[in-house]
Amino acid sequence: MDMNLSQLEQKMMLSSYKMIAVVCMTMAAFAQNFAAAAVLTEQNQQKIEWAVWRYAVDTPLLVQTIDWFRDLTRNTRESAAIAELSRLKFMRAQLELDKDHRMQLFERCIITADRALTINPNDVRGLFWKAAAMGKMAEDSGMLNALRMLRPMEELLLKVVELDEKYENAGAHRALGRMYHKLPGFPISFGSNQKALAHLKRAHELFPEDVITRAFYAELLYDTGRKDEARRHADFVLATPIAEEDALEFAEYVDIALGVVKKTGGSNIRLGNY
Repeated sequence: MDMNLSQLEQKMMLSSYKMIAVVCMTMAAFAQNFAAAAVLTEQNQQKIEWAVWRYAVDTPLLVQTIDWFRDLTRNTRESAAIAELSRLKFMRAQLELDKDHRMQLFERCIITADRALTINPNDVRGLFWKAAAMGKMAEDSGMLNALRMLRPMEELLLKVVELDEKYENAGAHRALGRMYHKLPGFPISFGSNQKALAHLKRAHELFPEDVITRAFYAELLYDTGRKDEARRHADFVLATPIAEEDALEFAEYVDIALGVVKKTGGSNIRLGNY
């Protein structure tokens, strides 16, 4: 009887040890997952947003932020964090004046986005910044290379629309609208003013104050014969104050709006702060 009780105690103790081991392993796994998920903390996201906002006026800050976040994401499995690194690299590439080096930087942006998408094929940030980099590379490429990139780019952007159409101020709608507007139609390519209008109208509905959308929409409306509407959007762009940090990037969209105003007989043009 004593022997049976002793054996029972040993079995219970062994069972307890096994349960403790399982709990410890589970907690360790949870801690590891939490640590991986904690790479893109609110504080880190704020640092990224600050560097992105000031990228055109404080290049050293952008480069420092890239170096810091590259190290932080080296071993992470958090796709959103890696995609944010791709976003930072995209900003750096935009500042490069040398065409060949700029293409290399956009390629690195795409490689980083692909790393995020390998972990999560539906990572909206990875999809968007890969498409954005491809679009910039298409601008610098010859016609044949550009056409090869545009269909995959369209697929990425349509997937962003499906997953989160509001991301980056409806950036996917905006980019699709611009692409469909500027590309030639069938049989040369897949441009379509009808599709362009649908996407830019939706982007405007979602973010009516967005200057980039309004500039693209103004030019498209003018080209489709809706000159009065085009002029209203162009006037909005030119009347909007532009922060110093945004001046470099927004100069392109101000030029688009100026073109629409001039073609609609504009005079006494008032610029927000230009």
